[in-house]
Amino acid sequence: MAQAADQRAGDEPPTRVRQALSAAVSRETHDRTRGDDTVAGNPGGDSPAGSPGRAGDRHGAAGAPPGRETVTAPAGPQADIAPAGQDGSAVARGPGGPPVTVAEAALATLSGPGEGDWPRPPSCRMITIANQKGGVGKTTSAVNLAASLALHGARVLVVDLDPQGNASTALDVEHRAGTASVYNVLVEDQPLAGIVRAVADIPGLYCAPATIDLAGAEIELVPLVAREARLSRAFAAYDASGLDYVLIDCPPSLGLLTVNALVAAAEVLIPIQCEYYALEGLEQLLRTIDLVKSHLNPGLYVSTILLTMYDGRTRLASQVAEEVREHFGEVVLGTVIPRSVRVSEAPSYGQSVMTYDPGSSGAQAYLEAAREVADRAGEMGRPG
Repeated sequence: MAQAADQRAGDEPPTRVRQALSAAVSRETHDRTRGDDTVAGNPGGDSPAGSPGRAGDRHGAAGAPPGRETVTAPAGPQADIAPAGQDGSAVARGPGGPPVTVAEAALATLSGPGEGDWPRPPSCRMITIANQKGGVGKTTSAVNLAASLALHGARVLVVDLDPQGNASTALDVEHRAGTASVYNVLVEDQPLAGIVRAVADIPGLYCAPATIDLAGAEIELVPLVAREARLSRAFAAYDASGLDYVLIDCPPSLGLLTVNALVAAAEVLIPIQCEYYALEGLEQLLRTIDLVKSHLNPGLYVSTILLTMYDGRTRLASQVAEEVREHFGEVVLGTVIPRSVRVSEAPSYGQSVMTYDPGSSGAQAYLEAAREVADRAGEMGRPG
């Protein structure tokens, strides 16, 4: 009898996992995410009017309208050695050579010498990173995927749409109250170009910061005209021709801020924690994505699912991963992100884990996940 009870206890987790996913994923969504229309990358010609893409497509061959600020790469290597690592120690110089920057040292540890830049997409990929459940790794994934892509030759903008400003903290971008931020863009119609800041340690990486002012934006946006498309309109007036990726970090909710992110982007990346509770809110997220696709952004689709906080010591983690792959197929990245102390520590030093501890398991996992994202973009080729 005890043996039978043990058997039931052992069978319970996978049954509940399957039930949660079955409730979350309708047959229509299941077929679409596994079908040909979910090939990762920027879906050409499917974006609605006003949604961002290549600047030349929005403004003609001349690109951005006159007077618009164009994002430019920082000129040359850093002038001096920048601190790196948890102890704040300086990165070593090569004997008789120029200073080694944080980015160069991280890249050498992550990829080794001789690895070139990764494939770049034919147009700027707008990716919203969303999941209304908190603590599943949205901000961590946004920051570390962005850092990995930038270290390998891409030009990446992280838009911090979370009032907590955690992505801004991790990238060491000023976001005190009163700082020009995404709030001013959404509520006061300020140009997006006026708030974008370069990330000091990683050339090619930029951030549009969030401040605590954004906490009131949910209410302030309600009476505004086209309140769901404020971010999309800001990008329509922004010259993104110099960017390869825009990653939008959403708050842990399905309010107007997240809806603005879904309307602005073509792709959705969903981080899913490898635990049972993480699956319970998936149904509402997929329903919201379907509603935005039906009424506001016909080009929106789930391009990527990333499994996070994987603990190989537990059977449940492998069961969740297996069931998610069964339901979503090739949309799920092959790489899983393990639980990592270094990943959690890095933001307290104003760094991504890619520069904080590039040799850690978390950094290596995010490197491989970012490589998969870049390879999917590279399959489309890049003209010119």
